[in-house]
Amino acid sequence: MKADWLLYAAAIAVLVIVPGVWHENSALPEAPPPPGVGEMSLFATFTPFSAGSIINLPRDDQRVMTGTAFAVAASGEWIMARDSVAGCPHPFLNIGGNLGVPFTVRTVKGLDGYVIGMTQGAGRALTPTDPMTIKPGVRGFMPGYPSDLPGEATARYIGTVSLKRAKRGERAETVMAWAQAGRTRGIRGDLNQLAGAPVLDDNSKVIAVTIKEKPRRGRIYTSTPETLAKLTSVTAMKPDFDSEAVITKANYGIVSDTLRREYRVAQVGCIKS
Repeated sequence: MKADWLLYAAAIAVLVIVPGVWHENSALPEAPPPPGVGEMSLFATFTPFSAGSIINLPRDDQRVMTGTAFAVAASGEWIMARDSVAGCPHPFLNIGGNLGVPFTVRTVKGLDGYVIGMTQGAGRALTPTDPMTIKPGVRGFMPGYPSDLPGEATARYIGTVSLKRAKRGERAETVMAWAQAGRTRGIRGDLNQLAGAPVLDDNSKVIAVTIKEKPRRGRIYTSTPETLAKLTSVTAMKPDFDSEAVITKANYGIVSDTLRREYRVAQVGCIKS
């Protein structure tokens, strides 16, 4: 009996003390502002998107930014959070300079929280990492558009938990819990518009898909690699053996800026009517 209590106490210590040891604040300078209207109009012809698919976006009061997406096929397939497009009549990817690329949505059977966005073209696909390399303590990097603006976060993997979905009838999901370890300076509020962003390892390979943040607990929740594998299995993703940037807590802002600039990570928005 005494041995049982000692084992129980040790398990509690790991869950409570270890995330505390990982607590850090690898903050980064604010991300550079997106190109202006005139500058982006010149760049538009050099994007990976079909020129005919690029539109002028309506006024700010007729649109809202809702999340983040990342490319998994250069032909034009993007993983994103279902909540980013729920109830939206006209979803689009924001490419800056008051320009956008509309997309259609494809659901994935058995996965309630995620969808595939379909465009005409995309940046080079981000590819999954080897799940065997993911251990407690590993660092993840989340590039995207928190709070409507370019930004990113970094966190340490703790373990898996069961996350209940907000909508009635949706199944609880096994997810990864991360201890937040840094974010872009100047981000106000929570990081929940990172929903749909890739979680990258230090070789710029995708571990999982970002779901939500719980600021008071300092936690970020993401999909598991198994869920990511189910999502990519229904896309045209191809093996990519090109080298990727090595990411560290010192340079993850610079790498994230490059991913956004190359349209490998993009902002999701909705035209209201």
